[in-house]
Amino acid sequence: MKRSLASQLFQTAVVLFGTILCGFAIQLELFSGAGVDPLTMFEEGAGRTLGTATGNVALAVNCFMLLLALLFNRRKIWVGTVITALLLGPSINLAAWMFHSLGLLPPATWPGKLAMCLAGVLLCGAGIAIYMLPDYGVGAMEAVMILLSEKLRLPYGPTRIAMDCTWGVLGFLLGGTLGVGTIIGAFGIGASMDFCYRRLSKALESKIPTGRPE
Repeated sequence: MKRSLASQLFQTAVVLFGTILCGFAIQLELFSGAGVDPLTMFEEGAGRTLGTATGNVALAVNCFMLLLALLFNRRKIWVGTVITALLLGPSINLAAWMFHSLGLLPPATWPGKLAMCLAGVLLCGAGIAIYMLPDYGVGAMEAVMILLSEKLRLPYGPTRIAMDCTWGVLGFLLGGTLGVGTIIGAFGIGASMDFCYRRLSKALESKIPTGRPE
């Protein structure tokens, strides 16, 4: 399908917004101290081990997944894939810098920690749903998930659960924050993403250009 330059720029802007929102949401999870989703737990633990920011590890992980996708599942890759791979990690770092610059402190009580963690999980799911709306290429992690699902002949659900469990175990061994937020993140991000994607798709039907240009 032919797309005008304006349509393609609009699709790019939507993906950018969703990616940045997702990065800020992940930083909310980290800042809460209540635990983080399995992948973020790995990135946080690896960052602590290597002495670098979580966002830097997220960037490295996404670039590695992008490389795997380019090598083995190129048909799923497009502009949106590259944007999310290269900007999610820096978005996490940007949010961390902003929190620090504003002098914000983590919640002192468990209700506050849980509320912030839950907000991060819900916004993360919303961010993923937003950058999926233009159908401008799947995320690098999703491209690898699809590849594994096809090779192992398993549905997407069990494949993603297995990937998350692997990230979670590695993250725990590396010293990532394990807590109730890990359980909330493991189940809540997918649920939030599904809910937001269905609602936004219906509400914004025909308002956002979708698909790749010819």
